[in-house]
Amino acid sequence: MAWTELRRIIEEYRISDGPFALATLVKTSGSTYRQVGARMLITCDGRYFGRLSAGCVEEEIAELAQNVILTGKPVIWSCDLRSRFACDGAIHVLVEPLERPNAFVEALSRMAGDRKSLLVKTNYRLTDPDSGTRLAESWETDNPEAFIQEIQPPIRLMLFGDYADAEAVAQIAKFLGWQVEFALDAPLLLSGDARTACVVMSHHLGRDTVAVRNALQGGFGYVGLLGPRRRKNLLLRGMISEGCVLDSISTLHSPAGLDIGSESPEEIALAVVAEIQAVLMGRKGGRLRDRKEPIHQVKEPLLCNELRS
Repeated sequence: MAWTELRRIIEEYRISDGPFALATLVKTSGSTYRQVGARMLITCDGRYFGRLSAGCVEEEIAELAQNVILTGKPVIWSCDLRSRFACDGAIHVLVEPLERPNAFVEALSRMAGDRKSLLVKTNYRLTDPDSGTRLAESWETDNPEAFIQEIQPPIRLMLFGDYADAEAVAQIAKFLGWQVEFALDAPLLLSGDARTACVVMSHHLGRDTVAVRNALQGGFGYVGLLGPRRRKNLLLRGMISEGCVLDSISTLHSPAGLDIGSESPEEIALAVVAEIQAVLMGRKGGRLRDRKEPIHQVKEPLLCNELRS
């Protein structure tokens, strides 16, 4: 799930007393808008947060959820999208009661701070005593009506620079639900993780040189440098002359961004953020019409895995 949706679920859970219902997409067939593991939180007054489709079924599920909240009994709701909405697929949704405190949502709310992935088991065999959404300790399950989902922390973006183009990158990243931080001192770029991107864009060659050197050694999932190729080469020659030997230098994305004809700060920001998304998702950033594999068949890093028996 996108963190824009997860943040809304967490926020509503925090500010409302409940009770709620949690709807989870547990099984699909054919082509569907959302994949297994998508969730939405429904309140007792019919409001919902998160989506399970392009907007076709949410209101119907929210209405069904009112009885789940009232009775405390989970249900499975199925919909053939082909006959009802001319979409090429079908979905099955688990709607279960949820009250505070809930271990799953509480763990979600801590993820942005501790930066640790979360394993969640969803068992949609309603006759089982442990049916529903639970935290999991491993990927193991022998239940064909259960799946393990890995939810990773939100993408974290560290921006080294404070000009208008950096602010444009920050705005788009925040819209996507990313964690955005401005680093004005190069020593702050000494450590990251596979879900953290760093973009160096201070427009000061000396400061950028130190920042790139630190970032390449910091374990970031993406390191980008704004500016033309000539500037990158000048920066790298300066690093080498200082005795820096960086095995990871080939991982530097410079000029940062995808080739979409950007000129304005906002267009440049769009190109940079799109490249970060592609790199962290293990994609090439090409046109979807040229992709041979299914659109949602993502490779590492994975946001959601389904184990099938």
